[in-house]
Amino acid sequence: MSENINRLVNFSNLLADEARKISLKYYKKKIKVVSKLDKEFDPVTIADIKIQKKINNLISKYYPKHSVLGEEESNIKESSFEWCIDPIDGTKSFIQGVPLWGTLISLAKNRKIILGVADIPALNERYIGYSKVAYKIIKGKKSKLKVRKINNMKDTILNTTSPYVFASKSDQSSFEKLSKKVKSTRLGGDCYSYCLLADGHIDIVVESGLKPWDIRALEPIIKNSGGVIKTWENKSIYNGGRIIACNNEKLYKLSKRILIKNPVIN
Repeated sequence: MSENINRLVNFSNLLADEARKISLKYYKKKIKVVSKLDKEFDPVTIADIKIQKKINNLISKYYPKHSVLGEEESNIKESSFEWCIDPIDGTKSFIQGVPLWGTLISLAKNRKIILGVADIPALNERYIGYSKVAYKIIKGKKSKLKVRKINNMKDTILNTTSPYVFASKSDQSSFEKLSKKVKSTRLGGDCYSYCLLADGHIDIVVESGLKPWDIRALEPIIKNSGGVIKTWENKSIYNGGRIIACNNEKLYKLSKRILIKNPVIN
């Protein structure tokens, strides 16, 4: 399996390299933005679509029997292997020129995520997790990822992309309760927040209403750096949903306890 996983890691890096070429070509350029939804702004660009097609085509070429679940286009097959792709996680950041967006690539075998890559092109950073290892590559230099050792809630740093995009007002209210317990709260991280947690810079990431392609790639990165990532319901993140990522189990349990108490909504 080690030989196979190494080959898959190399292939995932190829996918990320090809995606990066496309995304940087359109980043901070004047491009057409379309919303996929009528009632709320859910943007998609030519970069999202071209990256998805490129990755899907490469997977079809080199691993034709593998299934692909993608945000913009899927190629679902009866297979024990499933790739899950978010061509640009953080499209709102992408179109606004904020550099915290990334390409998320994961591979699951029999519904167990065995490989995750989070590529952050505008920062020239890449985060990879598989087997029992997690590392980052910055300017060609590889270094191990490790969460920091913070146990007290009052000393923690909490991140989320935005509580305003949570699945419900109830979830948003729960997040605000947690935010009052921590040392500092920062917004706007997209997938990069999870990378910062794995790299020992922050302690908790909380999200709500995520799709599989938003989160699967980040699980091996978090877990193999020593962190914990589960749903608010203490379940697998495989299908997305409400997510808590923490640097240890104690913080996860404390965060979960605060979040799942029934909030009062005015």
